[in-house]
Amino acid sequence: MSKLNKIIIVIALVCFGLLPVTTARAAKIGKNSCGGTDVPNAYCSFEGTGDVTIGNDSCNVEGACLNLGDGVKIGKNSCNGEDACAGIGSAGGEAMIGNDACNSYQACSYAGDCGGSVKIGNDSCNQYEACYAAGSGGMAEIGKGACNGYDACYSAANSGGSITVGDGACFGYGACYEVATSGGTAVIDKDACHREYACYEAAYEGRAEIGRGACKGYYACYGVGYDPTGSAEIGRGACLGYYACYDAGYYGRVEIGMGACKDYEACKEAGYNATGSAVIGKGSCLGYEACIEAGEQGDAVIEDKSCRGTYACYEVAYNDSSASIQVGKGSCLGYEACCYATYEGQAVIGKGSCAKDYSCYDAGYYGSATIGDKSCNGYYACYELADDESVNGVSSQVGDKSCNGSEACREVGDDFNATIGAGSCNNYEACYYVGHTAADSIGDKQCNEPQECSDET
Repeated sequence: MSKLNKIIIVIALVCFGLLPVTTARAAKIGKNSCGGTDVPNAYCSFEGTGDVTIGNDSCNVEGACLNLGDGVKIGKNSCNGEDACAGIGSAGGEAMIGNDACNSYQACSYAGDCGGSVKIGNDSCNQYEACYAAGSGGMAEIGKGACNGYDACYSAANSGGSITVGDGACFGYGACYEVATSGGTAVIDKDACHREYACYEAAYEGRAEIGRGACKGYYACYGVGYDPTGSAEIGRGACLGYYACYDAGYYGRVEIGMGACKDYEACKEAGYNATGSAVIGKGSCLGYEACIEAGEQGDAVIEDKSCRGTYACYEVAYNDSSASIQVGKGSCLGYEACCYATYEGQAVIGKGSCAKDYSCYDAGYYGSATIGDKSCNGYYACYELADDESVNGVSSQVGDKSCNGSEACREVGDDFNATIGAGSCNNYEACYYVGHTAADSIGDKQCNEPQECSDET
């Protein structure tokens, strides 16, 4: 066997903890630590020279701190559990453990080993395998009172990954399990990723930035930014609720503003596919499945305080890479207000528009719809605008302050191109079915009486 092969095998064995430890005498052991007897012993032993520092009342369970790497620092009352800190900082790695940390079975075993780096703050990683192998071959920085839960930050930033966990973050069973594990990058701010699997495998190979107090709920941000092509930026206090942002930006890109995506599956799988992109503004996508799968394959831009209500922007820009939607500030408010809009088509919706139940349902489903500011505000007001499925799709436009009334412009341009001018069609069924049997155009400030220009047949 060649010398090079022998070296490779030795490195592999060390990283898997299969080689015996060496005796060392440079360790600084605090009072009442390592079983209270000379080291190395059954509590504490060292991989290299024994250049380690262990605070008072630490490593007091047999096997707790075996095979420690050079330079390891362990604070007071830490690493008290079976194999709690075994192998940390070994094989060329680095490990710093704060006070009152890593106190449970394998809580921090092999953290920061194999050339990696781990820094764990006070009162952190205190449950079964909470930070097992965190920063092993990667880089993990864990703040105070963080990663407390069964498997909370298990294997985080393993194998070339990088993770920064703020104070009080990653709290709960598997909350940040394998985040940034396979070369990914994750930054998790304070008090984020709470509850079971809240940020499980986020940025596994991709990228995720999670703001303060965000991603709270069962599976809330599971798998966000998972793939190498994936990217997720989640603002402060966003993605709150059961599955709220599950798999968002998994292969594609998602950017979620402060206080957005709150409720059951509110933004689940938004910007999911590699062709998909979703930018969601502050305080938007509030409600049951409000923006589920928005921009899954296409592009969705949702401005501030928009898409509020059950299914408000359900599957917009969903089913085709060419699908796109832009929702202006304060638009798409109400039950299914813009549900299925631009499912495979395109739409631009102005500010303060589509603010009633079903008001812009299916708008631009296959075709192209342009809606001005303060328009389509009525029950079914612009329902199925430019909806028709054809080779090139129909194109329909609604000017500013138009189509405000119950069914005012329902199915306009459903089959043929249609244009509604500014300040027009503001009454009950005023322009119902315009562009249904032939291309049509309504000028400015026209057709403002009930059913005045209806083309119902």
